[in-house]
Amino acid sequence: MCVMISLPQIRRPIYYGWPVLAAISAIGFANAVTSMGVLTVFVLPMSDEFGWSRAQISGATSAGALLGALAAPLSGRISDKVGARPILVLGGIVITISMGWLSAIQGLLGFYLAFGLARLSDQGFIQAVSPPAIAQWFDEHRGKALAALFFSTSAGGIVLPLVTQFIISGWGWRPAWGTLAAIMAVLGLAPVALIVRRPPVNSGAIDERATTSQRLESGELTELTEKPSDDQSRSISDALLNRDYWLILGAMFGTGIASTGVALHMVPFLVQEGVAETAAVGAVSVSFLVGAIASLGWGMLSERVSARLLLAGVFLVRGASVALLLVSDTLIEAFAFAVLRGIAEGGLGPVSAILLARYFGRGSLGTIYGLTRAVLVMGFAFGPVLAGAVYDGTDSYTATFIGFFATAMVSVAMVMLTKRPAKDRGDR
Repeated sequence: MCVMISLPQIRRPIYYGWPVLAAISAIGFANAVTSMGVLTVFVLPMSDEFGWSRAQISGATSAGALLGALAAPLSGRISDKVGARPILVLGGIVITISMGWLSAIQGLLGFYLAFGLARLSDQGFIQAVSPPAIAQWFDEHRGKALAALFFSTSAGGIVLPLVTQFIISGWGWRPAWGTLAAIMAVLGLAPVALIVRRPPVNSGAIDERATTSQRLESGELTELTEKPSDDQSRSISDALLNRDYWLILGAMFGTGIASTGVALHMVPFLVQEGVAETAAVGAVSVSFLVGAIASLGWGMLSERVSARLLLAGVFLVRGASVALLLVSDTLIEAFAFAVLRGIAEGGLGPVSAILLARYFGRGSLGTIYGLTRAVLVMGFAFGPVLAGAVYDGTDSYTATFIGFFATAMVSVAMVMLTKRPAKDRGDR
């Protein structure tokens, strides 16, 4: 007689990198409260109340971006040594306080201080350490994980401009800033404070479908206290001596100028061209919606196609979007521009992070990405002020947008001049 014994199925616990990804994605979503897509909704009501020029409003974004550029390399270095959680928590706290402060400002100085601190935390803390933190937790699924992170960031850009516009229309711009403060505190700050931790040593070598927490508790793995072993890892000194890294930095600086220069002024420009204000704000959300979807596509492609070619493609699409914006004066053209812009924005974050990981490994990725982010943010600082100053002097954005198109084309050329990294998927 044969007796069948049913053994209980052993359920494989969840790899702890996934909860970390969820928490960092949550603060990425909430971090959209500091984005140009949200600020552009405030430009007209705040200008009407205070009489500020476009250049004056743009100056706050640039001041904060420059401070963020200075902070990003240091944040990346600290993240390599102690982990991303302290920096993410600090960023969430500062942004929450800054958004609350903006709801009560009475003059330009208060606006500069409050929004400048918010942008400092956005660019110098949260965006500087989030991608490398995720890249260090994943290896096989790095493209998917980074795509999910940037999808969440883009999703915040879809939802929050609409929420902001709704609150401004019903209650005014001050309650809108207060609401954004609450969003950061609840959706952003709390998850990273409770969940995020450092990856284990050699996290890329362990099974990403298996548990990490049990191995940490048993002593099989220890938290990262030294650089992970990676044959391709290079230090920041090595990167700075590498010609390809300087070409990447130049390309990122150029695309940074074009990105925020268009982002802050796209609603006023479209309204000036005859597009209804509600439709112009809708184009902002469409851009973020497409960016969210595109980030998933770019991330998936990066696991199969050369990240170098993909990054050149990102810059090429950005140039095409600016060219289309120059002739956009109808709703259809405005939304077509928004689609192209979203495709480019969705690819910049994940593809650039993956490319840096393939060129320089994971050992000093936080520091290298932080410096790269600093250069990108310096571009962010120049773009809005340049566009605002040209508009105030000529009552037109045309000359500036032509210049933005040119910088996008130069960025394409610079990326294509780099050598293909040995670990790039497209080279295998």
